[in-house]
Amino acid sequence: MNQSQESKSGPEKMAGFFSRHKKLSVVIFILAALTVVRLVNGQASPFVSPPNADSIYVELGRANFGTMRSLSRYYGSLSAPNRFFLSTKAAGEIKLLLVDIGDRLENGQTVAVLDDEEYVLARDRAAMNVRLSEAQLAEARANLELAESDMRRQSNLTKKSIVTQSEFEAVQNKLLQAKARVDVAESQLQSAGNQLADAQLKLSYTKITANWPQNDSVTGDYRYVGSRLVSEGQLVTANTPLYELVSIDPLLVDVSVIEKDYPKFFPGMEATLSTEAFPGQTFTAKVLRVAPVLSSDSRQARLELEVANPDLKLKPGMYADVVFVFEEHKNVWSVAEDVPFRRVDGYVIFVADPQKETVTQVPVTLGLTENGFVELVGVEKIDGPIVILGQHLLQDGHGYKEAGAIGESTSPSDGGQS
Repeated sequence: MNQSQESKSGPEKMAGFFSRHKKLSVVIFILAALTVVRLVNGQASPFVSPPNADSIYVELGRANFGTMRSLSRYYGSLSAPNRFFLSTKAAGEIKLLLVDIGDRLENGQTVAVLDDEEYVLARDRAAMNVRLSEAQLAEARANLELAESDMRRQSNLTKKSIVTQSEFEAVQNKLLQAKARVDVAESQLQSAGNQLADAQLKLSYTKITANWPQNDSVTGDYRYVGSRLVSEGQLVTANTPLYELVSIDPLLVDVSVIEKDYPKFFPGMEATLSTEAFPGQTFTAKVLRVAPVLSSDSRQARLELEVANPDLKLKPGMYADVVFVFEEHKNVWSVAEDVPFRRVDGYVIFVADPQKETVTQVPVTLGLTENGFVELVGVEKIDGPIVILGQHLLQDGHGYKEAGAIGESTSPSDGGQS
């Protein structure tokens, strides 16, 4: 008989155990079900002391009174609104570089000089051609005047029948040729003048100046050298970049905003900007443009902000932390987000009475959340400390003890002496 019992399988043993303890299992199940029902209905657990019974050890704290805000934080990089490469317009050897990285430039300032010997010779040749053409034009005009004088004389003689018709026509042809030579000389002079202007223009290109549109209120009156790309003595061709120029007052910052926040943004909206370079210091940024479309991939929209930089502290490329405030409530009470306890009919907090060592249950409605705190909507005043730990064990009027008081009466020393 013992051998047959020992040979029973594991499942058969378990079945026998539950059969012998069936009543005990039913009792335990009923107690567990009642406990769950009481917790769901906001009642204390059957294992927790009811009101007016033994005090519950809790931790107390204070509610905050001030301003609560609804905000979102986005990240981006600072950039220059006007950033371009200053290049040469002529080829040659770099003779002088007059500015370097970090220098401030005024509009029209000369920043580099190329070797101009070749361009000076070209200008002088063009000037000589102009003078030659002017002389040729003067000669042609003199010949024209002579031909016109002969024509007048021959015309009078022809009327008196002193000269023949063929002689008159010869003088007439000379006059036409003189006029044509004047036209040719004038064209040659104009061409020589254009060549001189071209030579002078190319010569001016050997002095490289920084220029940008006047009265540019968006990017300011100055530019700064962001980088230098060449060295003195270097041979360059036309359109070779020499410097990178940037404007840094004001600066721009681009951020990508999520679809949920997108309807809240509008041009002129202000935000607070901070950088890792200046911890604890904030700058005011203003929304310039809001993209009219969202990316189909990220469901985000591009937002462009402007930040004034009169002290030139901020630099393009710096990391930017941008905070937008959508809503602000002043003179409101707030507590840590884990303090309000959810009951069936809503959230409650417990206000402690240090004299009676009891708590009062206060129904609350939750509002804005910020930095781990939540607004208590409609609460006009909170007198006394609040329960910040252990509130799930309490009921209205329940007695309490501060957790820090545990063991105080049995402390062997006062003041750290052993």
